[in-house]
Amino acid sequence: MHALLERLGRGAARHHWPVIGVWLVIVVGLFVLRSFFGGTYVNNYTVPGSESSAGLNVLNRDFAKQGGYSGSIVFHSTSGKVSDQAAAVKTAMTNVGGLPDVVAATDPLATTPSPYVSKDGTVVNAPVSFSVVPAALDTDYLASLDTAVKPARDAGLEVEYGGGAGQIGKQADDQLSEAIGLTLALILLFLMFRSIVAAALPLVSAVFSVGGGLAILGLLAAVKEFPVSAPTVATLLGLGVAIDYGLFLVSRHREQLDNGMEVEESIGRAESTSGAAILVAGGTVVIAILGLYVSGVPFVGALGLSSAILVAVTVVAALTLIPALLGLAGLLVLNRADRKHVVEERALEAELEPDAAAAHRAEERAIRDAKHEQSAFARWGRRVSDRPWTYGTIATLLLLILTIPLLSLNLGQLDAGTDPAEDSSRKAYDLIAQGFGPGANGPLTVVVSLPTQDASANQALLTNLTGALQKTQGVAAVQPPTTNPAGTTAAVNVVPTTSPSSAETEDLVNRIRSDVLPGVGATTYVVGTVAGYVDFTEKVAGRMLWLIGAVVLLALILLTVAFRSVVIGVKAAVLNLLSVGAAYGVIVAVFQWGWGSSLVGIEETVPIPSFVPMLMFAIVFGLSMDYEVFLLSRVHEAWVATNDSHRAVAIGIGATARVITTAAAIMIVVFLSFVLDDDPTVKMLAVGMAVAVLIDASVVRMVLVPSVMTLLGDKAWWLPRWMDRIIPDIQLEGAPEPPPQPRESAGVPPTP
Repeated sequence: MHALLERLGRGAARHHWPVIGVWLVIVVGLFVLRSFFGGTYVNNYTVPGSESSAGLNVLNRDFAKQGGYSGSIVFHSTSGKVSDQAAAVKTAMTNVGGLPDVVAATDPLATTPSPYVSKDGTVVNAPVSFSVVPAALDTDYLASLDTAVKPARDAGLEVEYGGGAGQIGKQADDQLSEAIGLTLALILLFLMFRSIVAAALPLVSAVFSVGGGLAILGLLAAVKEFPVSAPTVATLLGLGVAIDYGLFLVSRHREQLDNGMEVEESIGRAESTSGAAILVAGGTVVIAILGLYVSGVPFVGALGLSSAILVAVTVVAALTLIPALLGLAGLLVLNRADRKHVVEERALEAELEPDAAAAHRAEERAIRDAKHEQSAFARWGRRVSDRPWTYGTIATLLLLILTIPLLSLNLGQLDAGTDPAEDSSRKAYDLIAQGFGPGANGPLTVVVSLPTQDASANQALLTNLTGALQKTQGVAAVQPPTTNPAGTTAAVNVVPTTSPSSAETEDLVNRIRSDVLPGVGATTYVVGTVAGYVDFTEKVAGRMLWLIGAVVLLALILLTVAFRSVVIGVKAAVLNLLSVGAAYGVIVAVFQWGWGSSLVGIEETVPIPSFVPMLMFAIVFGLSMDYEVFLLSRVHEAWVATNDSHRAVAIGIGATARVITTAAAIMIVVFLSFVLDDDPTVKMLAVGMAVAVLIDASVVRMVLVPSVMTLLGDKAWWLPRWMDRIIPDIQLEGAPEPPPQPRESAGVPPTP
């Protein structure tokens, strides 16, 4: 693997213009294809095989006009009643009914009394059914909908779009977040490298890889459903890892140039060492995220697939585009002082005898290595190693304290009540709650497959069912049942007393299923957005332990192979579980308890969507492997060279801490820039992943890892003999670097 990567790096550096040109053509071509053949993103929380999914299929089959995807047009009168403008409302709903993809649009004032009119007559909630997921409809469709309801607005009524209709034309716009993240990343990279060229290279690679990955995702959306938040989550993760992978390669290359390597030789060597670590770390992230398919829920699996696609593209870019850019830049990746020093050193060596030149280079490297080992980070590593029990205990207690809020985790769903106040969906939500009660924003439908018996018996069955539902705690209203023309299926609409996102509404769904429906004497289903999300949450929560087990086992296997040590894999799994638990605790404290939630644009406490912990676990566990691989590969390299485990920890930290700290800082600012997104779910992921990276790069990598590695000593690299015979020796950090060789050419390269 190392030989192959080195040849790849050297080839890309030597033929840098063709490689850059190929990348440019591919990315531009993908964008062109995306514009012509790309699909749209939709949220589909359906859980195959669940009660809500089966009931929805029955409803769509037997009630053509009640099937489809629901939405509503909300009319509000600030003076008088909506019925005063009945003609305008009728015209508006007739126009809506004539739009493409609309299955049915009900005139809410066609009957009196109407269940769609509030008691005071100032709010009317007119149902609309769509043949497609409304969120898949674009801004042009929204403009057509605005035109359709214009007669009502011209008559002085406020018109808002509720339910699924409120999602029409909503497209994620993360350009501001991306711009902020990239700008802050550039500043941090420049502060580290003191070279604008070196700072820019990881960002160029990130733009190419993320852009290409999003174009691929858009093309796949034409044949597969991806959630609306998929490109945002994928961009959030893709930008972070792309910049980090570029940083690791550029940093290693610069270090080797300082040690006297030629440009092409150094690029090949960086590719075979840091590139190998990137390949393992990136592969771990991809496989960990694809582990989301363990959930058995297409929505969650698709979120994982979208992120995995972007991470895979960033790995390819790191291994091909970065070496090409480094080859193009030459010595310009060094700052002016370092370039001058390198040129002077090469000129000096050219004047020396071969043996003297080799000795000089060895002496220079020894001096630099000694300074490296005496750096502030290395001194910190030795300080922790001197008192491992003390530092390890304090760090563990800190993580356990941060994990405490996790004990009160409330998995639930988010509704339009968390949308920005200026959104039509939020205005419709508030108007419906004002006119009909909060539960009207998430009505339930009980679908009954009527038994084969006479009509009077079925009518008695439905009457008993309606009465039982009306007496059920948490039910605000039950509408009269409707029966399909064939008389085989009935539907009963139930309005809860509480909002869709409340735990009480979830309890009501479970209560109806367990206490009311079993005695009906017919096959029944509870469907609707809330019922579907209850099934979604139950399915995801039930698979969470399976995901944890699969990802931890994967990481254990990969690290055991990478470092030829079972202990390293177990240690990494335990420490990563601690850091993920702490990140979960912070998420609960901020969003569920409301501690500082206003700082990220959330003014009320909200439940945690069930897929957020699962998605966070896969992503964070995968990302933590990045730092684990980069740090321990250097520690192992030092241990092999010195056979001193105590000293190897200090050397490893001294060699990687500055890079890892900068990489972590970049990921944190990139992640936090996405709190500007309106979607609370994206905010949760941004905060949770930023906190997780902060904890991992500081408490775990700088305290717990050196503490544990010191306590383990040489046992950290233990591998059973039977495993030693079957596990391949991939030497993640590569073969030991060859000693400096005298230069054959007396020429001195010109100063760039």
